[in-house]
Amino acid sequence: MMQEVIKILEEQVKTNKVKKVHKVNLKVGKLMSVVPSSLIFCFEILAKDTLMEGATLDIEEVPVKCLCQDCGTEFIVESFIFLCPQCRGTNLKQLSGNEFMVHNMEVD
Repeated sequence: MMQEVIKILEEQVKTNKVKKVHKVNLKVGKLMSVVPSSLIFCFEILAKDTLMEGATLDIEEVPVKCLCQDCGTEFIVESFIFLCPQCRGTNLKQLSGNEFMVHNMEVD
């Protein structure tokens, strides 16, 4: 996963003529089940000898959010119990929680 992130960042660095990357912000959905410390470790290794070396990796966890198609309630899923807290229905549309994306980066 982190190899793809580095690849995306390298393309952006080249396209935008970046001199140095200081910070990278990722959005990671809770359903991705990633360990932030593992992502940071991999990022540090893969960023070595690039314009990203020494950059901070900030990871924002995106909660699992659903919309009940029966009663219209929008809610955050707690403890992976996929039931509407209003009507106890299971006819749900997932709105977030599967993200894994570069949100932005701070550069020179």
